[in-house]
Amino acid sequence: MESSVSSLKEDVTLDLVIFDLDGTLVEFKYRYIEAKKSVLHLLESIGISLPSDVTLKPTQDLFDEIANQVNKNGSLDLDEVMMKVNEVIYQYEMEAATSTTIFQDTKDVLEALKSMNIKIALVTNNGKRATEFVLTRFKIKDFFDVIVTRNDGFKLKPYPDGILWVLNKVGATKRKTLFVGDSHIDVKAGRAAGVIVVALKSSFFESINESEIKPDYLIDRLSDILLLIRRL
Repeated sequence: MESSVSSLKEDVTLDLVIFDLDGTLVEFKYRYIEAKKSVLHLLESIGISLPSDVTLKPTQDLFDEIANQVNKNGSLDLDEVMMKVNEVIYQYEMEAATSTTIFQDTKDVLEALKSMNIKIALVTNNGKRATEFVLTRFKIKDFFDVIVTRNDGFKLKPYPDGILWVLNKVGATKRKTLFVGDSHIDVKAGRAAGVIVVALKSSFFESINESEIKPDYLIDRLSDILLLIRRL
């Protein structure tokens, strides 16, 4: 476990731990690029053309560009377009959900946090149906006090909106909240929210030396957060 800060105040006790889902609690085999290419194909069929490099950008950037183009078009209804877009994404998410595997230490970590009376939340860019399918399949849904998905109306990570809403909902303070994720998008969201940011090393996470925004802590495995909590 590595830290990019020397220490935190010894009197810190946690109110809340917020998790990302895919890559953090489960291995979600989602075909991101293919899904976005299918969205572009759908949009082209209704007269909206987006640059191909949008497939490499965060989903929120894609959604913002769709809204911009629909507004320019003037003859399309944004809600109807987004319903079609989300249906395409849903198909890929459910494909991934059926082959998702849970990380070995996920349940142990969630059980340990509950035993410490720490609130647990989930903020994911995945849709509600796929998220609930995965949580129910692995019998971990009941661990979470609050769950925020793509369908809940907040701007997606890397924006902090979902995290900030959870803080308000639970009544937690920023300095006593951990946000745990596996990507630079998660790190940016946590930083923007002003909470303690923990990044889990994974194939999705850029090297800490190359990331433009560094987490407070970089851990090798999910169970390392239990060691971290004992240090706070």
